Amino acid sequence: MKTANCPSCGAPVSFRSAASVYAVCEFCRSTLLRDGEDLKNLGRMADLMDDPSLIQIGSEGKFRGIHFGVIGRIQLKHESGLWNEWHILFDDARSAWLSEAGGEYVLSSQVPVAETLPAFEALAPEMQVSIDGRLFTVTDLESARCIAGQGELPFRVESGYDVNTADLRGNDRFVTIDYSETPPLVFVGYPARFDELKLSNLREAGAAASGGKATIKASAFNCPHCASPLSIHSGAIESVACDSCGSIIGIDNDKVQLLASAAQSMRIMPWLPLGSKGRLRDIDWEAIGYMQRCSHSGGETYTWSEYLLFNDKEGFAWLTEYQGHWNFARTLSKPPSVSRGQTSFRRGNGLFKLFNSGKAEVSYVVGEFYWRVSVGESCQVDDYIFPPLMLSREVTKKEATWSESEYLEPEDLCAAFKTTMTPPARIGVFANQPNPLIERHRKIFRLFWMLALAATLVQLAFVFIFSSQVVLRQQMVLSPHNEEATLTTQEFVLKSRARSLRLTHTTDVENNWLDITSTLVEKNTGEAYQGAQEVSYYRGVDDGESWSEGSKDDAIAFRNIPPGNYYLTVEYELGKDRRNAVFDTIEVVRNPVTWSNYVLVMIFLVLFPLISRWRRSAFESRRWNESDLGGDDAADEDNADGDE
Repeated sequence: MKTANCPSCGAPVSFRSAASVYAVCEFCRSTLLRDGEDLKNLGRMADLMDDPSLIQIGSEGKFRGIHFGVIGRIQLKHESGLWNEWHILFDDARSAWLSEAGGEYVLSSQVPVAETLPAFEALAPEMQVSIDGRLFTVTDLESARCIAGQGELPFRVESGYDVNTADLRGNDRFVTIDYSETPPLVFVGYPARFDELKLSNLREAGAAASGGKATIKASAFNCPHCASPLSIHSGAIESVACDSCGSIIGIDNDKVQLLASAAQSMRIMPWLPLGSKGRLRDIDWEAIGYMQRCSHSGGETYTWSEYLLFNDKEGFAWLTEYQGHWNFARTLSKPPSVSRGQTSFRRGNGLFKLFNSGKAEVSYVVGEFYWRVSVGESCQVDDYIFPPLMLSREVTKKEATWSESEYLEPEDLCAAFKTTMTPPARIGVFANQPNPLIERHRKIFRLFWMLALAATLVQLAFVFIFSSQVVLRQQMVLSPHNEEATLTTQEFVLKSRARSLRLTHTTDVENNWLDITSTLVEKNTGEAYQGAQEVSYYRGVDDGESWSEGSKDDAIAFRNIPPGNYYLTVEYELGKDRRNAVFDTIEVVRNPVTWSNYVLVMIFLVLFPLISRWRRSAFESRRWNESDLGGDDAADEDNADGDE
């Protein structure tokens, strides 16, 4: 560290980094050029605008395990807001920049680029730009002005310094092209969350939140249009929409500027009052702004609500509500690379599908916002869903942003904000509403496989453990000329009780019928069991086509037959349609294995997953009927659910 005295006021000025050639005196705001061991006064630097940042000169942090300190900053302002670029110095003597805008933090450093970059005027949001052989997507185009500088800086900063910048993203990298010089400067960095930076020696949260805007009575001031009292919750706020008259007021340092009078003719009361505080995703939030947006499709107008949430460390988030369906949304620092018109893409473990595409327009605003919001402001929106998540792309002439929404159950929302108010009733199925029948269907499917396996094991047990045995097989001739029409079979022995005896008559009857009465007789006791059967079979040709009906065989069963010596008596009556003799093969099987009960059980069991699947698919059909794209995506949803 090198220390010298300011030539203007004599205050000590320190240089920690060898890359720092300029410094701004904290006492007299003079811009000082380091020239060897001397300091040259280049003139007074404009005062910094107060902002909500918790970071200050002297703050410290870590990035990827390396400690850094904050040694300077420049402050830039564009038509929609303000952001800081903090000059930081790592312990290994590398210097870099920590940008802070809208609650998002990016660490970047300048890199040399050999190839020619496109002109700023040639760029457009979502345009692909190649830098050192890698493709990046343009996400933001800004014409900004450097307001002021502070601390140590690697270049001269003057108030009123204009710069065109283009922000690009690709995978986990963030690229900024600074067109203030020729050729343009390129800075490559990585986005980081506030907690990842492990920042310390920060400003007090209360002081940062007030933003120092006491000159406009930041806690309360009056609308310049209707004199209604208004308040500001965060120094990041760029506009306030008056709840009384609808005027949109721009906040600009020490003055209040009326941007536009009310474009809305009615006063709308948000369901969640502004100023409400709640805890979502382990972060404390405060609702500071409310807007209604609408889109038009097929002659219909669809309106939804959006609440702006604020946290002094995490920045901003959104609560959205449509027909009683709620989502919690945050801007993505690592957006996907998706071309316009692409119908699906994979991100993580999910397949996101295009659900809606259209133009969203602001129709009503009240409260505070971090950009100069206006009624009638519009953007192109594409929504991709993978319930319970939804990724939304919003594109304007200057910016392309992605946000991730997660479906929020109304009872969870009420619990988070500790409200007893009844939330708006849910209507229909929302785009990323989780299908409540998916998990139930999976449970039913698993239960079906368990019961089906059990039924199969029982059936196999009967096949292999209770093995069947043929105890009699004999062929008889049933003659139409036999007056007694009674025959007796050979004897057979049952050494143990038979659970079942199956008697089958297999004949060669054709174009005739046959009535059979079979009596099972125990030889020693005379105990008898009787059963009647009818066999008929007809076939022929009509108009050149063959036909047949009936069957040549039939079977009956005798249950719970005790051991003993048995024979069968067969009484029959042969039809007169044909006078041919019929050959009848008689077979008696002890404990036969039957499959009919098993089949009936399986048919009964399979009904439950089929009904469950139908109900689940009906829910998906209701979802996709709400899509601008139309169609029923239930089949794809089946595959995504991973049926077992």
